[in-house]
Amino acid sequence: MPPGVATRAPTRAEWLGLALVVAVALGLRLAHWQQLRVHDPFFELPSVDERMYHEWARAIVAGDWLGEGVFLNGPLYPYFLAGIYALFGASLAAAKAVQCLLGALSCVLVWALARRLFDARVALLASLGLALYGMAIFYEGTLVVVNLQLPLTLAVLLAVVYALERPHAMSWLVAGALSGLSSLARPNVLLFVVFIAAWIPIALRGQAPRLRRALHVAAFLGGAALMVLPVTVRNRIVGDDWVLITHAGGLNLFIGNNPDSDGMFRVPRIFPRASADDPWEQRAQFEALAERASGREMAPSEVSAFWSGQVRAFIRANPMRWIRLELRKLALSVNGFEPWNIRSYTLTRDFSGVLHLPLLSFGWMAPLAFAGLLRSARAWRRLVPLYAMLGTTWVTLLAFFVLSRYRMPAVPVLLIFAAAALAGFADALRARRWRRAAGTALFALGCAGLVHLPLAREDLSVAYYNLGNRYRELARWDPAIDAYRESIRRNPGYISAHNNLAIAYESSGMHDAEAIAAWQRVRVMAEASGLRRYVTRADRHLETLRARAGADALPAAP
Repeated sequence: MPPGVATRAPTRAEWLGLALVVAVALGLRLAHWQQLRVHDPFFELPSVDERMYHEWARAIVAGDWLGEGVFLNGPLYPYFLAGIYALFGASLAAAKAVQCLLGALSCVLVWALARRLFDARVALLASLGLALYGMAIFYEGTLVVVNLQLPLTLAVLLAVVYALERPHAMSWLVAGALSGLSSLARPNVLLFVVFIAAWIPIALRGQAPRLRRALHVAAFLGGAALMVLPVTVRNRIVGDDWVLITHAGGLNLFIGNNPDSDGMFRVPRIFPRASADDPWEQRAQFEALAERASGREMAPSEVSAFWSGQVRAFIRANPMRWIRLELRKLALSVNGFEPWNIRSYTLTRDFSGVLHLPLLSFGWMAPLAFAGLLRSARAWRRLVPLYAMLGTTWVTLLAFFVLSRYRMPAVPVLLIFAAAALAGFADALRARRWRRAAGTALFALGCAGLVHLPLAREDLSVAYYNLGNRYRELARWDPAIDAYRESIRRNPGYISAHNNLAIAYESSGMHDAEAIAAWQRVRVMAEASGLRRYVTRADRHLETLRARAGADALPAAP
């Protein structure tokens, strides 16, 4: 069904349908929030990126508005969290509740966008799809950028579509400002800005003279610059380096394009394994290795350039290997598998009954979306903003690596196309256009076969290891021991899990025999791997445990 401009106000039935969708969205999200609050040890003990954003936001609230050095990550999300903390205290529960509200708001925004480009049926279906989208609900229970990025992405698309329909300097200034603001959450949005700036003169050809089109482009870019340049100036003043927003580009580029890359997030072997769990430690390792190779101190932009150079060298030396890697990234980017590097959806289901519901997933939505993309191709000119956002997402995935949360900004757009495919299929059936209906169904089924190819397997050993660490922080020794055991069952050679299992046994005070056996296993594994620090640690703990066992064996004093 070809898109068209919305020409009438929503009916009462449309408003009622939207209200029901928002109620469903908010109900599911708040139920998930409550269940995690009661059962999930991660809820008040953030780890990895979550901990970084939490601590960053607390520092801002404490008065450190500018921070130190050049920004490593987009600054908008920690400042957003700081605003919540300023109102409610440094409460992770409050932050996640606000994210649930933003999730419901995103359902309204996707409805408005789909209604403007398609019709009321597509709008309601797309909105319902986002309300029931499992990964969206899951992420709203974690502190990650995508929770702010989704509503911003939809607001940007609405603003750009409106400006294309009613071109005016002010509408383009607003669209540019929203785009610039969104880039402070994820700098890759700047690529979307470039796409749209190039499209404006083409889209408005015949509607406005060349000079006016140039003014529209200038207003759009000017709005983006109004948001970005203060951050650039801040980086120069505080970090003594001219960096547009962040300096993580070259670092992430190397993580996704090196001899160890597999298309997903994977810490290169040249870094210690511990670097995977600490973004600040990752940065320190990148800087140390770059400076050691160059023989001098380097500015953040130089460190980023160094690792970009390493990527170019890898591609020149291994062109066919890199092409195969890119093809794997492309396949993963449209696959139903959800790659993660902070929290596992699968493991989180143990703490949330909501995630056990038959929620919508990428694997079931994507085939319909691809069918919708094909069916709506005749109206491609009006859909360029959606294509630009999809293109921005996929260029990012192919350039760096595939992560579920990096793919999420494309999900609302894909939901719109999936809804269009369903509406078109219903129209074809109603009109008895059997060949058209069958063509849509067969195309979607073919895409479903590709989307569900078994390209990757979820390694939950790290997820259970992290879970054990959270229980350990809470001194809940029995669940910590169970989590470490499960991690080892899934990856028997995971020495960090063996190490922490031994610590949990020992710290519990009730499993000394198991602790001695666990430390002996750690020692054997460490000797076999040449990990002297583990050998030394195991010897120290074994000596303490044997001394404690000997003391316990002495007769009690009279």
